[in-house]
Amino acid sequence: MQFVVFASEGASKKDSLSFHLEKMKDVKLSPATGLYHANKALHLIDKETDIKTRKKILGYKAYLFGNLRNYDSAIFSTKKYLKLLKKEDIKGVAAQYSKMGYYYRANSQMDSAYYCYNYSNEMFSIVQDSARIGENLTHIAIIQSNLGDYTGSEETGIKALDYLDKSNIVYLTSVYNCLAITSKNQIDFKETIYWNDKALTIASTRGDSIVILNNKALALRDMGNYDQSILLFTELLKDPKVEEQPRTKARIIDNKAYTAWLKNKNSNVLSDFLIAKEIRLQEKDSIGLIASYAHFSDFYKLKNQKIAIAYALRMYQLARRKKSPRDQLEALQKLIDLDNAKSAKKYYMSYISISDSLVLAEKQAGNKFAKLKYDSEKNREENLRLKIVNSEKELELEKEKIQNIIGAVSGGTLLLGFVGFGYYRRQKHQQEKKEEVYKTETRIAKKIHDEVANNVVNIMNKVQYTSEPKEVLLDDLEKVYLLTRNISHQNSTIETGARFEDSLKALLASFNTTTTTVIIKDIYSVDLKSLAKEKQIELYRVLQELMVNMQKHSKAKLVAISFKKERNNYVINYSDNGIGVVLKELKLKNGLINVESRIKSINGLITFDTSLNNGFKAFISFKI
Repeated sequence: MQFVVFASEGASKKDSLSFHLEKMKDVKLSPATGLYHANKALHLIDKETDIKTRKKILGYKAYLFGNLRNYDSAIFSTKKYLKLLKKEDIKGVAAQYSKMGYYYRANSQMDSAYYCYNYSNEMFSIVQDSARIGENLTHIAIIQSNLGDYTGSEETGIKALDYLDKSNIVYLTSVYNCLAITSKNQIDFKETIYWNDKALTIASTRGDSIVILNNKALALRDMGNYDQSILLFTELLKDPKVEEQPRTKARIIDNKAYTAWLKNKNSNVLSDFLIAKEIRLQEKDSIGLIASYAHFSDFYKLKNQKIAIAYALRMYQLARRKKSPRDQLEALQKLIDLDNAKSAKKYYMSYISISDSLVLAEKQAGNKFAKLKYDSEKNREENLRLKIVNSEKELELEKEKIQNIIGAVSGGTLLLGFVGFGYYRRQKHQQEKKEEVYKTETRIAKKIHDEVANNVVNIMNKVQYTSEPKEVLLDDLEKVYLLTRNISHQNSTIETGARFEDSLKALLASFNTTTTTVIIKDIYSVDLKSLAKEKQIELYRVLQELMVNMQKHSKAKLVAISFKKERNNYVINYSDNGIGVVLKELKLKNGLINVESRIKSINGLITFDTSLNNGFKAFISFKI
């Protein structure tokens, strides 16, 4: 009797396990129900002997948690799965680390995601699985792009293309899209369009093609090619697939209307703006509404300033609710430009606070990512070094001999190289000094001609041909005096050392005019006087160039320069509410390449942020 009972219980147990495993994978059931059956199945298996089934359940649990967006639990299940794998199962370990990278990335834990994808790649490299290496590199490129490492992202994306097969359409499309985004963020719109076109040739669905074509039309708009951009938006609106996607339809209508307005400020696009806004309100599309409010504010700027301010405020309030700092900054920039001086000051303080927080957060993320990347490379090199030491000890003596020979040869070569490099640097420095003197003389001559001489001629004409009161003539002469004093300030010898801060502040303040207000924040709190003389000179010239550029091209009403010290770095943020330009044109036309060279010469970094009608910003950082 006992035998019959045990057989019956064993059969029942087996049937119950099969039942739960089947239900766990039933796509008709909800993920939560699938997890219930997965947990039931785990309790029924023999933990010591049935490892294969246990791995299957844990892997599927991670998948179900992922569907529920419970990424912490998905990561936990994957880690438990990894503990069951043998070390020699390289491909299995690599696959699980890649999955864990996906969950970390979905959970916005970019540093952990990068580590997992990178480690997975090391394992897949051992088994020479090119396809999986390419897929991991695609994820890494996207992470780098999200963290602002656009150059690194571009390099990784190109590398991924070497590993991906032409049949892997999903990942190839992702790489092309990532490369298009990095190109756009680097203000290289021709390259953006090139990668958009590459993605279009392999897009597997019409929905994917619509997204890519919309992005291409935006790139054409950023290039100033409004006609082609409008034509592309028009064709997209004829697509039946767009009618099925209200948010996409609203985006395209709004983008087309804004492009038409950029082309001609008198275009009758208000009705299209309103249609896009109504769709977005119905769809509760907050991100889309932020764009609508931004476009309405720009549209009404010259027509009705009160309405323009109202839409800028709506944009700012919605961006705050959605916790979007970049949109908040854009909205505040509009408010600073539109509202009265008293309100502008309040908005400016908010702008500086958000901007500083954003720069710091991005910098910390970048530093964290850079350190993680360095640590990963260092660990990989250390592992390789240990393998070489363990497997090839007999070659050490031979290597030492070879290194001694190479050292002797390279030592002599290095010495000659230093001598040659020193001579080259001296010649280059002398040439740069000559060029700088020439540029300075040319600039002074032009200013004297354009500003001083013309004003003197006007005064002479007034004296000779009119009967202006003495007070008017004295006012005109005072303006000429102020012009000459400013030119003197801007081109005088730079005071370095203890007086540097006063000298720099005087330079920046000299750009204050009746139409432009310059705000200088915390210049005395960062101890600029302790900087090395060379750094003081370069910093002075860089800020001078930025201010001259503002004066010539920006038409800014408000300029703000703030100084901060963060650990071992000086951080200087420049911002104005001028007309802005396309960044690529700015670099080519206004000589800001020289600014970049100066900052690089003191091992610093400068980045620019500008677009038409959206002001100009520069972020400078260099080591103490």
